[in-house]
Amino acid sequence: MGQYYPETKTFVTKLRAFRYIYVPDVSNLKKIGQLSVNFEYVDFPQIGNFKSSDNELSQIWKIADRTLRLCSGVFFIDGVKRDRWVWAGDAYQCYFMNRYDFFDKEIVERTILGVRGELDIKQHLDTIVDYSLYWLISIELYYETFADKNFVNNIYQKMKRLMDYSLEQTNDLGFIYGRKGDWIYIDWADIDRNGTLCAEQMLLARALQSMVYISKLLGKDDTFYQKKYHDLRQNIDHYFWNATKHAYIDSYESGMKHVSRHANIFAILFGYVGQNRANEIVRSVLRNDRIEPIKTPYFKFWELEALAQIGKYKYVLDEIKSYWGGMLANGATTFWEQFDPTKQGSARYEMYDDKYGKSLCHAWGSSPIYLIGRYLVGLRPTAPGYGTYEINPQLKLLNDFDCTFPLSTSGDKVEMSVHEGTLNITATRPGGV
Repeated sequence: MGQYYPETKTFVTKLRAFRYIYVPDVSNLKKIGQLSVNFEYVDFPQIGNFKSSDNELSQIWKIADRTLRLCSGVFFIDGVKRDRWVWAGDAYQCYFMNRYDFFDKEIVERTILGVRGELDIKQHLDTIVDYSLYWLISIELYYETFADKNFVNNIYQKMKRLMDYSLEQTNDLGFIYGRKGDWIYIDWADIDRNGTLCAEQMLLARALQSMVYISKLLGKDDTFYQKKYHDLRQNIDHYFWNATKHAYIDSYESGMKHVSRHANIFAILFGYVGQNRANEIVRSVLRNDRIEPIKTPYFKFWELEALAQIGKYKYVLDEIKSYWGGMLANGATTFWEQFDPTKQGSARYEMYDDKYGKSLCHAWGSSPIYLIGRYLVGLRPTAPGYGTYEINPQLKLLNDFDCTFPLSTSGDKVEMSVHEGTLNITATRPGGV
């Protein structure tokens, strides 16, 4: 596929992603002339960096960084192999990784604007209901990262219209369901999708919280969204929590009372359960081998962040090394769209009923950047735009390490090292604790 230019005897292919090129029936490349490649990219600075005395962890960081950079340009795209598309859910996770890598504000803004489009809306973003909800939540994350109130004010009407569009497709209990042509995705997993889905309602509740947050920030009336949020939260607990299973079930309408990890991960991640119920969920779901494990880096990110939030740092570190380290052990040079450690040979690359359909360089595979920076090194903003920030490293887990993380778009950064029991921290921006 391409175009031939006879005046220069040149053949140009369309944009391709490749690792190797095979030219059939040619023993000597000189017979066909010169073969050249133009690599289009946006040059993001090398700011974020992490290197540990644990060589495997250092390599995981390196490959995660490479994966994110290959999926970053004008926008954050899902992957360089297959779709090369701006998917709102994939992009939302990239906003987290961007904080600890190149801290580029413009790519986040371009992606937020590009994926949302015009004010009026006829269909959910990427046709996926949950991706619209992630987009809404991402505006709160954007402000927390960059503290740019002007940008948020400029897109508020688009935010409001998308929120209202989502609420138009809810039932009497406030539960969202898909229109004809909509995709309730959540994850590539065996979820009971009969009726309204618990994980989707968790996302809707979190999106309503973001709507309330941004409305208050801009001095807008948030009463309507506040009530929607509180009513929805009550109904989620009433209809989806199963005291016998000590877990949230996927769907109450089917009668199957099936439990998957996803809604339960969101319950902890969004702070919708207290400590006692969180412990129930960890025992009954997240540390229960009988519940189907997460097989995508996409949701592995949320699972490990939820566990990190309740202090399970060693488990998070072990899983990073097991899951992403498992991909490295299987020959990965970038991180994949999905990884099932039980599959061997060419079966590792099968997806979408295509023997080699899996993306082997997928943006959401780069989440160790965030998990290491945010939870193991422990850097987080405590005021919008890192006006104040905290560093709380898990020193007993990391052993010796060196790292650098950005703190602003203007080049501020923090450098940390631990060697022979001595911790050194140098920051070029005030406000750190």
